[in-house]
Amino acid sequence: EEEEEEEEEEEKVDIEALEKALKAARKEWKKDKTNKAAKKAFKAAKQALADAKEKTANGNGSTEMEEEETKTAGKKRTLEEANGDDANGETSWEQLSAKKKQKPDNSGLPGGDVEANPKCFIGNLSWDIDDDSCKNFFKDCGNIIDVFWLKDRETEKFKGCGFITFETVEAAQKAVAKAGEQLMGRELKINFAKPRPGGERKSGGRKKDNRPPPVRPEGGTTTVFVGNLSYDIDDDSMRSFAQDCGEILKIRWLTDKNTGDFKGCGFIDFSSTDGVDNFVKKNGNNLMGRNIRIDYAQSRN
Repeated sequence: EEEEEEEEEEEKVDIEALEKALKAARKEWKKDKTNKAAKKAFKAAKQALADAKEKTANGNGSTEMEEEETKTAGKKRTLEEANGDDANGETSWEQLSAKKKQKPDNSGLPGGDVEANPKCFIGNLSWDIDDDSCKNFFKDCGNIIDVFWLKDRETEKFKGCGFITFETVEAAQKAVAKAGEQLMGRELKINFAKPRPGGERKSGGRKKDNRPPPVRPEGGTTTVFVGNLSYDIDDDSMRSFAQDCGEILKIRWLTDKNTGDFKGCGFIDFSSTDGVDNFVKKNGNNLMGRNIRIDYAQSRN
């Protein structure tokens, strides 16, 4: 009996070791699914684990062990199905592709279990993420029309998540299928964004602006107010943004009187009222990741 118990214990240890090996092989293969050696090692680890479990099931394992294996197998099967793998590692690439097109179970994420739409939530992002890195990661999905990073309202610190809006629903579906893949060392959480009550948000994830459009003052003006600006804005970026509108004479950034901190807004003086009229047409356009607000202002004499 003691010998049998020792053998059972050895089998337990072997299975645990094989499960760890399988997990490591899966992780290595996911880093680069074009790596044939990693794929081969992953399938070999799966087969070794399956063989070990079959051997245990055909032996004299106790009822308790069988129940535990059943629970473990159930959990692993759920994980494998979510990752696009079958229990025996025999899934074809066509089946994998078909499974990846299915909406993953991301019920714990914002917008979980919602209908497919062009906007996606992305979470667990690296603090070093930027627009270019994000667009490069999703370049094979389709055209991205907006990227919006969520920040703390008080501190303006990045929250490690955001929203991306694609040109089509099909592109967003491809992006959601990349959930769990690594970007800058982090496994991404991706799901369709939940539509806002009363209407969808504008690009960038901000609430729909229900304010009336800018009203041109009688006689026009040569000054405009600009708000909701990036804290990285500078004169050159603004002049480049307005280069097709007209000549800019002066840019005045508003700062806090006590701290000197930039308030995210300012005034721009153009050489003519036509320049202002042209610039106001850009109200709501994206500049450095923010949908800026533009309005007519009183000219300074």
